[in-house]
Amino acid sequence: MKENLNEMTIEELREHKEKLVKDHRVFRFNKMMGQLENTLKIRETRRGIARVNTILKEYEIGIRKK
Repeated sequence: MKENLNEMTIEELREHKEKLVKDHRVFRFNKMMGQLENTLKIRETRRGIARVNTILKEYEIGIRKK
């Protein structure tokens, strides 16, 4: 699941973020139902979403160039 976020295009980053958000929802639901064995996945996906958001924001304000 480790992709190099720095090499992704903006569109790929947005798609990756959508996938992470969906995974996060599934993990939270499974935890609530008592079906999630590794609860660390929730934290990892939340942090992954934050990383992608940071990179997208850097593109938006001009810190990173396309």
